[in-house]
Amino acid sequence: MIKLLSLAASYRPDSLNRMLVDHAAAVANGLGAAIESLDYASCEAPIYREDTPARLPEGVAKLKGAIARNHGILLAAPEYNWSMPGSLKNLIDWLSTDSTDAFKGKTILLLSASPSQRGGRMGLAQLRVPLEVLGGYVFPKIISLGHAKAVLTANKISAPREERYLTDTVTEFVTYTGRLCA
Repeated sequence: MIKLLSLAASYRPDSLNRMLVDHAAAVANGLGAAIESLDYASCEAPIYREDTPARLPEGVAKLKGAIARNHGILLAAPEYNWSMPGSLKNLIDWLSTDSTDAFKGKTILLLSASPSQRGGRMGLAQLRVPLEVLGGYVFPKIISLGHAKAVLTANKISAPREERYLTDTVTEFVTYTGRLCA
């Protein structure tokens, strides 16, 4: 059975990105994948500094454990100033200091929901880089939902084309993860 971590890199309980990743996780679960959801707030960590002690902070260790237990990651991230959230980059930097290579061999599907037309596409392009450098297999397709406030509800995208794209992409991702983990 494919095991996937579902994480929205947002602290807001009513986050569009949380709704999007929850919807993608439900689709993956419907395909037989086991889903572990992790609350982003539980991963909070101090700013990484090169002279920081080597021991991982509790929130980073929690994220590391969740990544280790799963074959792949459904990762939704809001776009801040056309980039990834600083708190997410901080977590990635912390994980890069650990000798276990947290992302190595993990499949990662990037998602973003935004009230703007772009849908967070620029932030996901930048997020891809450190995840790949750290050995993750970032899926070539992304889910970038623009005008999300108007089309996204708790369990559905009301725009048929975007809903079909999400379903097809998640299906391909689960298949891809299954092939890599077999």
